[in-house]
Amino acid sequence: MSGQSSNDDIYLFIMRHGEAEAPRLDDKSRQLTALGREQSTLAAQWLKAHYCNNGAVDLALVSPYRRARQTHDMVSLDIIANKIENNDDIVPDGSPRLVSDYIDARVHAAVNAKKPIKSMLVVSHMPLVSYLVDELCQSYTTSLFSTASIAVIKYSLKDHKGTLVTHYQGV
Repeated sequence: MSGQSSNDDIYLFIMRHGEAEAPRLDDKSRQLTALGREQSTLAAQWLKAHYCNNGAVDLALVSPYRRARQTHDMVSLDIIANKIENNDDIVPDGSPRLVSDYIDARVHAAVNAKKPIKSMLVVSHMPLVSYLVDELCQSYTTSLFSTASIAVIKYSLKDHKGTLVTHYQGV
């Protein structure tokens, strides 16, 4: 990983899925478009070049919706997750507080188990990704996420709080 961090800091990469096909009756089954696949690939290449030089993250939390899973599939061509979890809470109308608390508990449990998580990718949806960044950073800017964009957060385990480092807006 590039960038300076103390021993208790981890990197969280909060990503919105790539462009999906038009809405349908079943929102969960919407698929990525060709542009969405390309956006996801470009985002992964940016992330690998700037933050995941080793081509890996410790944990990926992925929404069960098809477009988020497909986004992660595209990202995983460049960045491998050592562990992948589908998470039913990181859906469009999920609770940002619940997800933030889960992330905090998950990284602390890993430290206690002597298997620290130093990097985590979360692949989800608007508006959750926007509200989640605010919740993790205890700031309320409600940034808009274009498709396949990534917020990079340096998260302090000691302070239970993140700092937004950058926001890749994609193409």
